[in-house]
Amino acid sequence: MSVKRPKRHGNGRYAFLLTLIFFCFAVIAARLVWVQAVVAHEYAARATSQRLRDIELPSRRGTIYDREGEPLAVSVEARTVFASPNQIVETTATAQALAQTLGGDVQEYLEKLHRDTGFVYIARKVDLNRANALEKLDMDGVGFLDDFRRLYPSGELASQVLGFVGVDDNGLAGIESFYDETLKGTPGVVLGERDPRGNPIPGGIQKVIEPVHGHDIALTIDKDIQYEAQVEIAAAVQKWGAKSGSVIIMNPKNGEIYAMATAPGFNSNEYGKAKAAQIRNRPVTDAYEPGSTLKCLTASAVIEKGLYTPSSKLSLPSTIRVGDRTIHESHDRAAVKWTLSQIVTHSSNVGTVKLGLKLGEESLYESFAKFGITEKTGIDFPGEAKGWLPPTDQWSPSSIGNIPFGQGISVTPVQLTRAVAGIANKGEMPTPHFLLEIPNSAEPRASWPLKRAITESTASQVTTMLQAVVTEGTGTEAKVSGYSVAGKTGTAQKAQSGGRGYTGGKYIGSFIGYAPAEDPQVLVCVTIDEPRNSIYGGTVAAPSFSRLTQFALSHLKIPPSSTGGNKPAKKSKETTGVGPVSDVVPRD
Repeated sequence: MSVKRPKRHGNGRYAFLLTLIFFCFAVIAARLVWVQAVVAHEYAARATSQRLRDIELPSRRGTIYDREGEPLAVSVEARTVFASPNQIVETTATAQALAQTLGGDVQEYLEKLHRDTGFVYIARKVDLNRANALEKLDMDGVGFLDDFRRLYPSGELASQVLGFVGVDDNGLAGIESFYDETLKGTPGVVLGERDPRGNPIPGGIQKVIEPVHGHDIALTIDKDIQYEAQVEIAAAVQKWGAKSGSVIIMNPKNGEIYAMATAPGFNSNEYGKAKAAQIRNRPVTDAYEPGSTLKCLTASAVIEKGLYTPSSKLSLPSTIRVGDRTIHESHDRAAVKWTLSQIVTHSSNVGTVKLGLKLGEESLYESFAKFGITEKTGIDFPGEAKGWLPPTDQWSPSSIGNIPFGQGISVTPVQLTRAVAGIANKGEMPTPHFLLEIPNSAEPRASWPLKRAITESTASQVTTMLQAVVTEGTGTEAKVSGYSVAGKTGTAQKAQSGGRGYTGGKYIGSFIGYAPAEDPQVLVCVTIDEPRNSIYGGTVAAPSFSRLTQFALSHLKIPPSSTGGNKPAKKSKETTGVGPVSDVVPRD
């Protein structure tokens, strides 16, 4: 009897398992070689990056000074409060303590403390008193970083000029925005290895890059003149029930702006509460139809072209027809024969139209362009508007009848200021600007170019005519005791927002002038938007011009005029019996 030997199936199974185990070990070994040798540096770098935490060290923003070294904007020490939610045990109690010390809503703090993160901002730029009070509570998971907070010591003073900065210390408006790169500096950083709970790892990587603080800047603004300008324009707006008002006070020789103000204003420390209209720096950003203030440019053009002299006489009918329009004076009068000087003195619309007709379209456009009406001024301020002077191929048959006296054309107050400065400064227009200097800077000092508009002779003759405006014309309220004044009134109906037609009953009254007339040191432009009770620039704007010019000249220690100020000129026969002719732009 034979016995069958059993098959050895187990040996094959064991061989397979042994082979599989060796294969797995081989894969693991290969993976270890790959991880620990081939790409070890990549994993090491990733691990290091997970442990490294960087904390920004803020740079101190540069101080903004006025021309006398008075601070207008400063950065003061503050603290930023943060939390590590994964380290906080009593979340509710911590949120209540934060709300009690810092202010705010408990629920908002709870939302931040429940986030799944190792770092969350609780409050930025907290004043030191509150931050110190919170630090004394010694709460787990709550930390503090040194920081800076922007402060405007004088509140509303020059707020539209200075602008403001955001929570990250970036300039958001005004000078803060325009010179942001100069002011803000470069933040530093603390780089260190920390565990998952945010605690420093002993012996780990630690690196500190110190911040580079921003440059200080000095402005041409004079704090005292700026204050007077703001008080005066606010009072004028209130007195005349106006929508708003603005003023520019500038040195006509070099373009340095002593003051620029708009009412109503706002407090830069609380810019979040201000309306957009309050923040806007209207003299730079808002264009308007200037009306009769532009007549001095038209008069300059006819003298510059050799067409008339101040004593040239023109026969003026009571009205004049141009295209499809009949141009009137603001007050009815009979036909007269007036000199060019009298046309400007009494702000005659009919007379100015005749000047425009004599010039012709191309010559008038060219003359206004030389006065910078077709370009921006180059002022160092964001958002400058250009105004609008249509090219002659877009003029209607009646355009030559209204553009010469400031209708159908728009300018910004700073554009008009620059143009009239060209008359005051012997024919050369300066570039309006705010920057006086950057102390201790290696950069070359900024240059502000001049641009010639008319000859010195023309400028002198126009100045004499503008003096007569103040002594016997529409601008008698602009006189300044002890000083000779040259200037021009303006009263223009407001164009509708759509650009077609005019808004009934809404005007802008203005006055622009300079003193002393024989050697101008101060140029002042005042505009009153939508005044009530009276609309004329000679009534609503000229008195403010007088008071502000008087203050600025006294503050700058400018000696009185050798002539003793404006003296009334002798009345000519042509004006006998003729009532006052105001500067309002009429509508037919």
